Amino acid sequence: MTLTIQNETIDLDNVSQLYPAAIIKYADGTVTPISLEWFDKMANQDVNLLHYAICIHYKEEAKPPSFFTYENRKKLEEGIADIAKQIDS
Repeated sequence: MTLTIQNETIDLDNVSQLYPAAIIKYADGTVTPISLEWFDKMANQDVNLLHYAICIHYKEEAKPPSFFTYENRKKLEEGIADIAKQIDS
């Protein structure tokens, strides 16, 4: 099965993880994806939200993860709904 995210086709047979995240920057400059739940409950002035993303990690460890970014939570939720629609069809 394949999914299309932001005009890129992803073969799910090659995917180990697919998840939504908030991409944050810590005060020390570290940038990392975190769960939406963590961001909603725990984020404070020590982190800066850069954007939201759908993150994909591949089974082939040498292949770097893909991050499909969204400017706001509403756009991310639309992206998630689109993925769900593709899986259900």
